[in-house]
Amino acid sequence: MWNNRAVLFVISYEAPCLSPIGVWPGHPLIDGGFRVSRRPLAPTVVFDLDGTLVDTVADMATALDCALTPYGCAPTTSEEAASMMGDGLSGFFWKALVAKRLDLSAEDAALVYQQFLAAYRRMPVSGSRAYPGIRELVEEIRDCGAHTAVCTNKVEDIAMEILRRLDLVSLFDAIVGHVGDRPKKPDPLTLIEAIGHAGGRRERAIMIGDTGADVGAAIAAGIPAILVSYGYSHVPTHALRTYVHVDSVDELRDAVLRFMAAGDRRVRSQVYR
Repeated sequence: MWNNRAVLFVISYEAPCLSPIGVWPGHPLIDGGFRVSRRPLAPTVVFDLDGTLVDTVADMATALDCALTPYGCAPTTSEEAASMMGDGLSGFFWKALVAKRLDLSAEDAALVYQQFLAAYRRMPVSGSRAYPGIRELVEEIRDCGAHTAVCTNKVEDIAMEILRRLDLVSLFDAIVGHVGDRPKKPDPLTLIEAIGHAGGRRERAIMIGDTGADVGAAIAAGIPAILVSYGYSHVPTHALRTYVHVDSVDELRDAVLRFMAAGDRRVRSQVYR
């Protein structure tokens, strides 16, 4: 028979979804000062921002062109901008310098990067829009009792301003982006912080994104991920191994609701199929 310490460990892990294991009426863990809660853990649904919630390439391209005006570069198309997404604003900027074959000194590049950020902060949502159906999806899963969060490689204050101007910010319990030396996805730290700040726990969390960085962060955090194909992935999303792939917001809704309805064990057994 297990001792009390072993029983306590099993109960603390299994209680969110299952009845207590190894506990009987009159057991001191039940009739003493401690009671096992059978209340299920609320799921936590974490979204990437760019290419998952919001189509942002037009405004990023405009801000880049503004910063590069003195260098006579051709305007950046939405397709070109999309090919440089996925690694935050600094990653986008450095990829643009390479793509446009600009040979700037470190000092000039740092100055132009700050000008790019300033231009983007002035007009972050001139052409950006939430993907059709996203607002309704987030509202629905919140109505079903889920925690919601945003985990993005974009500079955090700009990410929050985009969501505020699109009237989406109130739909999320946490918005975590790049600040200071905080690592970017696929490092799992930002994702883990987003889950915690939203009030959730990893064993009932899922990541939704559009690139390998999102999948990598989910794998490192030990949670499933849903990949959308309508975003900015540099490679076909179906080539990336993940919990499930979707091609539209309607398919995303179905996948999220299935995750929310599934038990913890069932989901974890399908994480990397």
